[in-house]
Amino acid sequence: MTPELTWRVKDSSNFESDQLTLLDQALRNNGFLKLRVPDFDWAKASQAFLASRRFFAKPLSHKRQFGYQSAATNFGYQGLFEEALDPASGFADQKEAFTMRNALTHQADKHVWPNSDFQSSMSAFYGACFDLSKSLMAGIAVIAGLPKDYFSERHSGENVTLRLLRYPALAIDGFSHDPVVAGKHSDYGLLTLLFQDEQPGLEVLGPEGDWQLLSSEAEQVVVNVGDLMQRWTNDAYPSTLHRVRQMDPGRDRYSIAFFADPDASTVVDVLPNFMSTDNPARYQPITAGAHIQGKLEASHRP
Repeated sequence: MTPELTWRVKDSSNFESDQLTLLDQALRNNGFLKLRVPDFDWAKASQAFLASRRFFAKPLSHKRQFGYQSAATNFGYQGLFEEALDPASGFADQKEAFTMRNALTHQADKHVWPNSDFQSSMSAFYGACFDLSKSLMAGIAVIAGLPKDYFSERHSGENVTLRLLRYPALAIDGFSHDPVVAGKHSDYGLLTLLFQDEQPGLEVLGPEGDWQLLSSEAEQVVVNVGDLMQRWTNDAYPSTLHRVRQMDPGRDRYSIAFFADPDASTVVDVLPNFMSTDNPARYQPITAGAHIQGKLEASHRP
């Protein structure tokens, strides 16, 4: 069962030891946890979901005006079958996405935003998610015996990304009726925050090799470990494989993911508190940029 934890953003200035113990255990359990955050601005989440639904409801010709240019910029609209999160499978994902890497630096670039209301909603939600992710980073840094700002100093926003996702109903003519609409994959960076509508669909690969469905609840965040966190912690926190299955073939599913990915120049090496004589480093150092770009390019090849 996926662990659940209550977390307050404001507590990052003074963590309680029991709270950090629970966070550590939850991340070690299978790399996923459910988070209740009473002091999160859930109105911003609602506004972001509303803006997402309105954008994806527009004609394709309109959405294409804000098209995704490349993995290097990682910003803009992607249509159905334009990404394969499991490239080895030979199947592309049945989803639409609008990706916003380093969103707050694009305030003056009006041509990349569908409209000012969309930009305002996404920028506000991006900021709220960034605050929550930095709070979690501070907690993990304390667990690891590091300065509280160790991870946040390596996340200026350069690779931090907000992503809107729509999984269309499979009952529409012309769609494949394979209910797996986003292939199995691990996330690339430090942590991911996932916000979902009330329709479930996220499945996590369990320790016995079985796919476990995570429930979808209002005002709850799913948090999962990324590849670079697994490397930093020498596999203590696993970057677990997951996928999306369309559970109701007659209904669209919406979610929003926030990827807390380190700056490109960050060197990710195993942290001392996760090594010992009996447990030496399992990874060589790598820059965050090399890892993230390699993953993005692999998933966006035709």
